[in-house]
Amino acid sequence: MGKDYCSIKGCHNTTGIIGRFGKRVKLHHLPKKQSLKSAWLRAISRSNYKGGHFTYVCSDHFPHGDGRTWKHEVPTLFLPQKTEKTTKLRSTKNSTHSEMELESVEDVNTDAAPDSLEYSTGSSSILMDHQYSSQLEAVETEVVHQVTTACTQTQTTMEDESVHVVRPEISIEDIQNSDEKIQFYTGLPDFDTFRALFETLCEFGMDDMESDQRMKLRLVDQFLLVMMRLRLGLLVKDLAYRFKLSCPTVSRIFSRWIIFMKQCLSSTVFLPKLKDLQQRIPNCFKNFSDTRIILDCTEIFIQTPSSLENKSQTYSNYKSHNTFKSLIGITMTGAVCLISKLWGGSTSDVHITRNCGLLEEIQPGDAVMADKGFIHIKTDLDKKGAKLYCPPFKTKSQFTKEEVENTRRIASARIHVERKMEQIKNFRLLQGIIPLTLAPIANELFFVCAALTNLLPPLVNQ
Repeated sequence: MGKDYCSIKGCHNTTGIIGRFGKRVKLHHLPKKQSLKSAWLRAISRSNYKGGHFTYVCSDHFPHGDGRTWKHEVPTLFLPQKTEKTTKLRSTKNSTHSEMELESVEDVNTDAAPDSLEYSTGSSSILMDHQYSSQLEAVETEVVHQVTTACTQTQTTMEDESVHVVRPEISIEDIQNSDEKIQFYTGLPDFDTFRALFETLCEFGMDDMESDQRMKLRLVDQFLLVMMRLRLGLLVKDLAYRFKLSCPTVSRIFSRWIIFMKQCLSSTVFLPKLKDLQQRIPNCFKNFSDTRIILDCTEIFIQTPSSLENKSQTYSNYKSHNTFKSLIGITMTGAVCLISKLWGGSTSDVHITRNCGLLEEIQPGDAVMADKGFIHIKTDLDKKGAKLYCPPFKTKSQFTKEEVENTRRIASARIHVERKMEQIKNFRLLQGIIPLTLAPIANELFFVCAALTNLLPPLVNQ
């Protein structure tokens, strides 16, 4: 099977090679969104493209060789120069006007330009390796002009496509320079984490997320909307006002992104091998160095179902409310490594543990740490050649000195799973009552909130 190459004239890059910026080249497929697709085709002088061999643009044609990002969605570097024939067809004045229109289309998703924008061309030795380095000076001049114009661009419409992009009351540009605001609005520690997560999600499936032609809000602001609802528990109508959208559109954005994020984040939640975990054992686990996972269950309130059967299944005697319950597992360092599906609040902790797939992953020599509510899984672990670290039950008038010390040590280590539960519940949407309208995506919603806590600073110091 042949390799795929960058389809820009004069560029022969393929995936994996070291590009002109010293980074591995990535190939980006034509966007599905028609307005953005048109901007790409104009930028690379393929306005009359009707389908065929052209497929990819490589990362070298984006600033710093980083490829397509939310700040730079249209290729701007080392593009084909306009032909002399085309230049003769129009006056200098008309040419300048058309170029300005093109820049407007290219940067429609840049609602507010950054305060400064670095521009790097890489070392001259790398540049000389490019197939069209002889044209570099002229191209660089044009690129600097394009980038400078983009930085002052405030236009939010695309006349050629008749598409109006929403300028919300709050956008990522309003909070990106303040870690405090990022933490407050998104629950993430800083803007670098926000950007890295967003760009990873984009690489996973940006084309799918932008395929809805009706969506007039930038992808990065859609992502901000979703994170704000998770973190602050905002109502749909509140978000509709803030982002200048209809309530159905906000609901559609939220549901699509939550399902998409769950798919992307699933690979980040896994149970490491014990030998890997033992390479860095926190001090509080020195006496329990064979602990592979620490377990606990948590519950979230839900709107009371109308069905009597569902009412019964979801009613929690412990919370005196209808709830969903999930089993959470963390490693010795505090990373989430298990998120079970949601069960009705009446389901026992042991039943969830036996039916979530965890026991199938436990190996001989592993140890599981949990509270007294999990004591009945000891027989299951014994069969696997594993052990359970659990506070002892009081069978005498008082504990022995050894039992007291063991209980203290277990509590000191197990407290970190309780701290993890607090981190998860810091996404305030989980603190309220989950409406029945969110029931179809409740599993994905809870999973995303739990998985996002792995992006926070480590819970346990080494």
